Amino acid sequence: MEQNQSNTKIAGIDVGKRFLDVAAHGLEDETQVENGPEGHAALIAWLRARRVGRVGLEATGGYERKVRAALEAAGFEVVVHQPLEVRLFARLKRLRAKNDRIDARLIAQATAQAETVRAAQDPRLAELAERLTAYEQVADQIAGLKTFLEHVTLKDVLRSLKVQLASLERLKARLLAQVLQALKAHEDLAARFRLLLSIPGFGPVVAASLAIRMPELGQMRRGQAAALAGVAPFDRDSGQWKGLRFITGGRARVRRMLYLASLAAKRYDPGFKAFHQALLARGKPIKLAIVAVMRKLIEAANLILHRGQPWVKTQPA
Repeated sequence: MEQNQSNTKIAGIDVGKRFLDVAAHGLEDETQVENGPEGHAALIAWLRARRVGRVGLEATGGYERKVRAALEAAGFEVVVHQPLEVRLFARLKRLRAKNDRIDARLIAQATAQAETVRAAQDPRLAELAERLTAYEQVADQIAGLKTFLEHVTLKDVLRSLKVQLASLERLKARLLAQVLQALKAHEDLAARFRLLLSIPGFGPVVAASLAIRMPELGQMRRGQAAALAGVAPFDRDSGQWKGLRFITGGRARVRRMLYLASLAAKRYDPGFKAFHQALLARGKPIKLAIVAVMRKLIEAANLILHRGQPWVKTQPA
């Protein structure tokens, strides 16, 4: 869901681990508060005193989550910018000076230029996303440790590392079980999860990832889901690249899951297998064919959630 831009007064926040630097767009007012419950309360009072309705902040690896939740709970519209967006906006405005106060004012300006504002995030999904991220990071640690074990020859070191590996495997299983249990505890999220599971290549982890990290699915027009996930082709018709198409941006964690799903779908589902092989037969590069399958999967997810009907398997023509 999106809301159109209005004449609402706007502020920008530069988020740090300990402090929040705040600037009101079009005013000289600035302030700094602690990034904690008391600071959030002071921030909300400061914003209300200036009749601010929309607040922009920059994604900072999780330090923005609690202040975002506090602002949305207080009724503010919140725009979360990606760091690249803010850097490019600064370059557009030819702003080279940089400190926390300047960054807050820059974020306020960028927020004022934003054409749309996302609806408030679901607090249930924020908690689930954090737990899912922990699962993914533990899975990455396990993969790295397994690779390292292949080169260990000292028996005592090998024993210690295997104990650590077993512990990580248990933690990974526990985190996934918690994510799935929490999803199934909510009727609306459980219904979305079940529908996503019906798609070829979508196992519990992939379905959970999209249910949690793509709440917009089911509400978007054709092509929007692929763009949001970062698997939509864009023109770059310049010089040697003329005629080629590239993917860029999007949600990296979702894209990673779509990649894993595409590998399974093209191998085991007759329809997707035929689609993938047809692309290769036409001389398309392997990576392009994989991305095409990923794009087909995310668009299928958007469609079945819109219709509220599970995927119906089709045989290749």
